[in-house]
Amino acid sequence: MTKSNLRRELMIISKIYGTRRRKSRAITQLSSPLTLDEICPTWATKLKVGLTTKDRRILSYDSKYCLVGEAWGFTGRHTGYYFAPLIPFIGCWTCIKYGKDMGKLSREKKKYKTNDFQPLITRFLEHWNQKHKHVTERLKDI
Repeated sequence: MTKSNLRRELMIISKIYGTRRRKSRAITQLSSPLTLDEICPTWATKLKVGLTTKDRRILSYDSKYCLVGEAWGFTGRHTGYYFAPLIPFIGCWTCIKYGKDMGKLSREKKKYKTNDFQPLITRFLEHWNQKHKHVTERLKDI
């Protein structure tokens, strides 16, 4: 990891969990739920166009760059930066589970349709809007 990448990740983390953390989550809860296009614009586009073999491999094996990883800002934070004891403090076990389930689905189905992912994505969006909506709103500020 280069210094510039490290600085960028630290800046994102400080923006997400820095001094702005005091902002009331009640305001976040009252606003309308976020869509996949707002949370994960890159993966939303890929799912509309169709996934390539490379995209399916990323979903299957790379938690930092998968759909859930994009929602977290491509930082790997949801996995505790790949250090399991940190997950309860800075990550989310439920997000990890959704990422693994999407990876499993992309590995198992040789011929798939984008609609195969839809129920799983819908449940992930519900979870995201309930628990992590503030992360997306803070990432927009960066």
